[in-house]
Amino acid sequence: MKDTFIYRTFTSCKFALQIGWKISRKRVITEFLYWFFLNTCRLIISCVLIRFILDLAMKRTGFGKMMLYVWGVVALDSLIEIFIQWFETYVKPVTDVELYAGINKMLYEKACQVDMICYEDSEFYNEYMMAVSQTHIRLPGALEGICQIVAGFTAMIGTAIIIYQIDRFAILFTIFPILGNFVFYGILNSRIFRMEKENIVFQRMADYVNRTIHLGEYAKEIRMTNVFRLLKKQYDRAVVSIQKVIGHYSLGNVILFCMFQYFTFIFLNEGAVLYAGYRVLVSETMVFAQMAVILTTMNSTTWILNGFVEAVTSVVKSSLYIEQTRRFLEYEPAIPEDQDGIVPELPIRSVEFEHVSFGYKEDGYALKDVHFKIEGNQNVALAGYNGAGKSTLMKLLMRLYDPDEGRILVNGIDIRKYQVSAYRDLFAAAFQNGRIFADTIEENVLMGRYTDEEYDRERVQQALKLADIYEEVISQPLQEKTILTREFSKEGVVFSGGQNQKILAARAFAKDSPIAVFDEPSSALDPTAEYHLFENIRKYSQNRMLFFISHRLSSVRDADVVFYMKNGRIQERGSHSELMRKNGEYASLYRLQAKNYLS
Repeated sequence: MKDTFIYRTFTSCKFALQIGWKISRKRVITEFLYWFFLNTCRLIISCVLIRFILDLAMKRTGFGKMMLYVWGVVALDSLIEIFIQWFETYVKPVTDVELYAGINKMLYEKACQVDMICYEDSEFYNEYMMAVSQTHIRLPGALEGICQIVAGFTAMIGTAIIIYQIDRFAILFTIFPILGNFVFYGILNSRIFRMEKENIVFQRMADYVNRTIHLGEYAKEIRMTNVFRLLKKQYDRAVVSIQKVIGHYSLGNVILFCMFQYFTFIFLNEGAVLYAGYRVLVSETMVFAQMAVILTTMNSTTWILNGFVEAVTSVVKSSLYIEQTRRFLEYEPAIPEDQDGIVPELPIRSVEFEHVSFGYKEDGYALKDVHFKIEGNQNVALAGYNGAGKSTLMKLLMRLYDPDEGRILVNGIDIRKYQVSAYRDLFAAAFQNGRIFADTIEENVLMGRYTDEEYDRERVQQALKLADIYEEVISQPLQEKTILTREFSKEGVVFSGGQNQKILAARAFAKDSPIAVFDEPSSALDPTAEYHLFENIRKYSQNRMLFFISHRLSSVRDADVVFYMKNGRIQERGSHSELMRKNGEYASLYRLQAKNYLS
């Protein structure tokens, strides 16, 4: 039952109404009234009024009395028109913005809760992109369609009664637009959705090239290399693939659209004219007045019925997209950001990995049977080649992922028992691939923490000094208030890679947490700047547990313990001097790097 198309469509419509009601009740109520009045107005003017006037004329009613009824209808129509214009020019534009902001807020909040591993799942990511890119368009469309269906159904009952009173057989002509819309247009919409779903991968490829061409961070490579040719090939392949998918569906879509047009308009209108003409001219069982009423009513019925069925097919199409949004918003993360649990106690006495293994989807193990225990405020260095599992180990420690096997203990307690937000607050981190945001230097350092302006400024200045970038910041006209990047401001500053890395380090320095994690914090720095940064990291970490990752083994000499990692395992462990005495891979790599430095 739950897998049927009708059930899924109904569930999506219910979800759209719930979301719309939650964001803007005003929009849902006025949208329904808009379609109800619109159909009522059409029904009154084109059906009821004309029939009423013809009846009065046949009864030889006085013109004055007739005009009294006409002006009454005009007054009612004017009031309805005022409401319609108010809705279209004011309510709809304002509530469109409310719906846009409301649904995107929900998507953003959910995106902040999605498990990190989901971003490695291309199928999940495609659905996520469809939700983000389409929902703000599809939600208003679904609300409009649902309200139009309810109001249209009411109007259809009214027109059916009028037609049946005149000629009970004429009502059979309404079957044509139902077939045209429900059957042919419904299949057409289903095919269009499948076509768009098949194209989403190729569209993402084309969007990637567009984004790459327009972003300044890729400009140097594009101008100094032939990579544009590769990007153009990738773009051309995406375009050709999109065209192939469209071509695969095109013939069937054209046939379905033609059938929809014939059944919806031609068979209904021309058929009704021929039938009424036969009744008047041949069988003489209908008078011209009745013929005029039935044709006018049939014409109105056509538009009301077409609007109704079109709304149904539109809702069905929108529901296919809203279903993606519903699944995304209903996604239950394995590591909920609001997960309740134990609040970690300070100080942090120990961190322990108990035979931990972890892999990214089907890529095999990134870590295999890792076990160690760190006690007190030790400095721990992780060394090894790229892909050894160093960054993954830190991501598991910060609970961005959960192990596939084994446990991670902090103060002897499995970290899965801790309150997630409180646990992650234990860490001050500078990531290797950390991002600079289009905001002030101050906000890039504080990252939304703290609220006391004077206290904030002092904290930011101290962090910038530890990161050895304070002098460069205060040389700017706005100092800490300087906007980074020129995304939104011409006055923004574009720092070098090394300067950005210092801002990322300052971000960690500004956070007063018991565990510090620095993942390749100096990869873009020269040796002198690197030396000063590591001195300040050690200074900052005197009363903290410190984990840092570095390819340059000269920077790990003063660590209390070094883990040399290879193929997801801890190959060697001990202090620098102990590892040098072992004369293993760590010692060999250290001597090789030292030789290069000396040369």
